[in-house]
Amino acid sequence: MAYAFKQLSASAVDANGGVRDRGQEIDLLDRLATRITQAKPFSIEAVVVALVCLGAGTVLRLLSSWTSTDFLFATYFPAILAAGLLAGIPAAAGVTIASALIVRIFFAPVMHSASQMHREYVDFAMYLISAALTISFAHYCRVVLMRLHERNYTNEVLARELQHRSKNTCAVLEVIIRKSLAGDQDLATKVFGRIKAMMDANEQLTAPRPHLLTLRQVLQQAFAPYGEDRLEAVGPEILIEPETARHLILLFHELVTNAAKYGSLSQLNGRVSVNWLECDDMIAVSWTESGGPAIDLPQRLGFGSQLVSACVKALAGSVQHHFAPDGFSCSITFKVHAK
Repeated sequence: MAYAFKQLSASAVDANGGVRDRGQEIDLLDRLATRITQAKPFSIEAVVVALVCLGAGTVLRLLSSWTSTDFLFATYFPAILAAGLLAGIPAAAGVTIASALIVRIFFAPVMHSASQMHREYVDFAMYLISAALTISFAHYCRVVLMRLHERNYTNEVLARELQHRSKNTCAVLEVIIRKSLAGDQDLATKVFGRIKAMMDANEQLTAPRPHLLTLRQVLQQAFAPYGEDRLEAVGPEILIEPETARHLILLFHELVTNAAKYGSLSQLNGRVSVNWLECDDMIAVSWTESGGPAIDLPQRLGFGSQLVSACVKALAGSVQHHFAPDGFSCSITFKVHAK
């Protein structure tokens, strides 16, 4: 077992053996913003929203009347806020006027003296002022959410355009590289493979809605061209953020490419065993190749090894290479959250 794994206890594995959900939950604000853009003022949907809010407030007011409370309008403020937020100022104003009439007709006590009537008028006036403030607050919240929704939509359009241009650029680069290195197709494939891996990694950040990947999924994507049956992946399901996945995709691509050219994946029976553990904010990965040709200790580290080291450094980690006669192996540690 690699040195990095000796520092991780079994208790840490048991505690972290499940899926670590570091991803964002479903954004309710996005759903709310989408709903707001769909409900236009004076539309049928806005009327329905206003009626539902008014009905909910009235039901709550009816239930509260059994408690002999003096708060005549308390249950209608949430209704006004919801109507103003979801359907706009006209719907909120309609709920305000309708609720005032409902309270006056069905819930207001009978006034027998001038002082009682004066108090009732003051209560209605204070309710209308408070409702106006509530409508104003709901309106500004609605405007903010609509602007955020519009900007989010614009960003998604730009991200899709960038992805489209990236794919076109990738196709052009492939043609340029293969024509420029027509005499050495192996080198052309190697160079383009690195560029393609880098572009795929960048898509983790430029996607309209970057999604989280597990460490196992990143490995499986890297081994897809050679067969996932050549990979033995053992470790807990750990979710990787897009920024971290960006570096890991390029790192594993380089390791897999090296194994396919010089290591175990160059032989039919060759396999790669990848094990990983997690402790606190650090992940330790052990990469071991078997069934490949005998290898010698290289005199110097090539560009591929330098690229692996650069990716690990970007993740605030470290890497140790082991060139054993029976196969290449390495130990990699990195932080879960890239800085």
